[in-house]
Amino acid sequence: MLRKFLLSAVVILLLSSGALAGIGQLQGYSIGAVNLVGRTGWLGSAEGGNSIMVSHGQEIYKPSSNSLAIQEETGILIQSANTEGIGGLSGVAQSGSVQSLQGQLAISRGPQAQGQALKLGLDQIAVKTGGIGVAVGAQGFVGSQTQLIATPRMTSAESQFVGATQYSAVAGGPRSNIVVDNVLRVQLGQGQIAR
Repeated sequence: MLRKFLLSAVVILLLSSGALAGIGQLQGYSIGAVNLVGRTGWLGSAEGGNSIMVSHGQEIYKPSSNSLAIQEETGILIQSANTEGIGGLSGVAQSGSVQSLQGQLAISRGPQAQGQALKLGLDQIAVKTGGIGVAVGAQGFVGSQTQLIATPRMTSAESQFVGATQYSAVAGGPRSNIVVDNVLRVQLGQGQIAR
């Protein structure tokens, strides 16, 4: 919702500003990761993981209007799982997704606008059925967004941060069937418009 609003506001402000007498920038990223670890049969073990890190920033300075716009985004997604056992089946399935977007617009003698949106989804299932076994999984995400606009008329800044982790473990004997299902959803959004 904020993403659509932010893009609409930027387009409207650009069109109403005349000959683009200002500065503007837009950036975003998307992460999708899946980690599947499984074991079946007489004796065995398996482990796996993913680690993804993103970081980017933008800066515009326009001397003619003495205007400055800065924005930065960072994010780290980590997934790790392992399983071991004798007989039966044990495993972990992990899915992580992140979508991030932010934009800024400062018009000379006109409006200023900036907005941020961050969406996070973590899903994890740990299962052990039959046999003797253990399955353990952990995943987490840490991310932040920061924006600053400075003109001779005003200064505006905003930032947001999220940190989330998920953990599950199952263990049991020959006749046990165990499932842990974790779901985590986070949405952050904020915006500013000043005239």
